[in-house]
Amino acid sequence: MPTRRAPGDYVLGRTDAEYLRLIQQAAVLRPSSERFFRASGLGPGMRVLDVGCGVADVSFLVADLVGPTGSVLGVDVDEHVLSFAEQRRMELKRDNVSFLHTARNSLPPNDMFDAIVGRLVLMYQPDPTETLRHLATHVRPGGIVAFQELASASVSWQLPNLPLFMNVMRWIRGAFAQSGAHVNLGFELYARMGDAGLEAATPIAEIPLSAGADSGAHERWAALAHSLAPKIVEYGLATEQELDIATLHERLRSELLTADTTVPLFSGVLVGQSARRPHT
Repeated sequence: MPTRRAPGDYVLGRTDAEYLRLIQQAAVLRPSSERFFRASGLGPGMRVLDVGCGVADVSFLVADLVGPTGSVLGVDVDEHVLSFAEQRRMELKRDNVSFLHTARNSLPPNDMFDAIVGRLVLMYQPDPTETLRHLATHVRPGGIVAFQELASASVSWQLPNLPLFMNVMRWIRGAFAQSGAHVNLGFELYARMGDAGLEAATPIAEIPLSAGADSGAHERWAALAHSLAPKIVEYGLATEQELDIATLHERLRSELLTADTTVPLFSGVLVGQSARRPHT
């Protein structure tokens, strides 16, 4: 049995292929994230910190919400991904977005923001509550803290006509769980924000669905399995032969085309949780 990794291990790796996968994922998640951030109170003129910004899709989305009178600072521990994000920023001509390479616990002590946001980032922190508590010191009193996180461990959906999809889901969930990632964090955010001294609002949950062979679901699952493949094999969840990454995309597509099913595919519940820093 493989040794369980310490919580916070970024199991997906840091490669160009993973960065491209994140961009594809962001396109699917953007409508949900935009609804959530608007409901959280983000708006024109705000100065916002995007924690664990990665390839910067959340930064660009929030930049649209705060407009030219606002600004977004994206921070990440991965210097390579920030170079990737900066290239995208220049191509998109986003003048109200900038990036900073830093650990999340080494932000300038007096740097304050109107809002702090993130998507699928707290799940990789060893202690999400402590991370929230620290981040809260960088948001002004009355300011917003808003994160979207996945809740997937408690979700069970049987797809009897899609055995390969079921195997891939099992491998992916197993890799996340064994890496130490907080795979059910979405359902914990309300309590954790309260424990961090924040005034949590009612959470907003959505289930991203994909239906049919033309939905692109097979591409996204194959790409996710590709990023996780080294860990899937290392953890003993599947062999390289079982994965057969080179053909996985086509095998998943073929299964969707031939299966007699109308059940939509999903990866879990996406929970948006916002809170405000108390004035006192």
